[in-house]
Amino acid sequence: MINRRPLLAAPALLALAQTALGRPALAQPSPSRPVRLIVPFPAGGATDAVSRLFAPLLGQRLGATVVIENRPGAGGVPAAEVVVRAAPDGLTLLLATSSIHSTAPATGASLPYDVERDFTPLALIGASPSLVLVSTTVPANDLRSFIAWAKARRGAVNYGSSGVATTPHLNGALLDSLADLGMVHVPYRGTGAVYAELRRGDVQVLLDVPATAATHIQAGTVKALAVTSAAETPLAPGVPTGEAAGLPGLVSETWFGIFGPARLPEALAARITEASQAVMADAELRARLLSLGVDPRTGDGAALATAARTERERWTELVRRLNIRATE
Repeated sequence: MINRRPLLAAPALLALAQTALGRPALAQPSPSRPVRLIVPFPAGGATDAVSRLFAPLLGQRLGATVVIENRPGAGGVPAAEVVVRAAPDGLTLLLATSSIHSTAPATGASLPYDVERDFTPLALIGASPSLVLVSTTVPANDLRSFIAWAKARRGAVNYGSSGVATTPHLNGALLDSLADLGMVHVPYRGTGAVYAELRRGDVQVLLDVPATAATHIQAGTVKALAVTSAAETPLAPGVPTGEAAGLPGLVSETWFGIFGPARLPEALAARITEASQAVMADAELRARLLSLGVDPRTGDGAALATAARTERERWTELVRRLNIRATE
């Protein structure tokens, strides 16, 4: 059962901030002054679904109302700007994904903020790897066999993505680079179109998250050869990691994390981190996140900063070497 008993009332949260600063806190979460959780994607998507499970439980832990505010578009920049410009009072938080703090800066996107300097990382709450999916027209049932098959057809094997410099593109480029396959990148407007091409065999490869891929795997229209997590994951039971499948280095995860604006008082940041970790330890919530294709995490701000930096450095090296640009 999800524990719905508040861990800390709003007055106590205020007292912590006062102690940290030696003066009255900037604001107090309360029914009249709710916490805004800014979500950089539209309602109905995977990130929005995560937010709607997480937000009410965070509010109960903080003794305040947490209101979800969807700010989709432009790669998450408008959503991130809301938080960057907000007062450091704990009333405005960002549910970010890799696209904002890792992929965008790595691919040269023009950003009106510094992803390291202008945010306070608070909690890592989840991650989702990708699956190496191949068309059923490909005569290979494991990654080693696929690599041998693709190498024998250098320049004639296509991998699809949801667009230039998107996560599926970068993951496909990583696979191609590590195995030296010489595949051709074919960008589409969304992965839905890629699955249609996979069924026909015009595209042979796609790297996509388990939540989206599951339906197609179950329908028998694609085969999953490997998962890009560093270790086995319940999101892909029976599917080997890249290393176990014979390709070390094939590691990539889309993470989900909570950020506040820069200069958030230390004690207030710690309280939000602790509340987030308490929420993420709930067994029922974890089960529901797994059903959405998200592997729950209970990392603190340092873990979130490390995840963001690791992904950003990985993609920065790859896009520089392959000359991938967000403006292509």
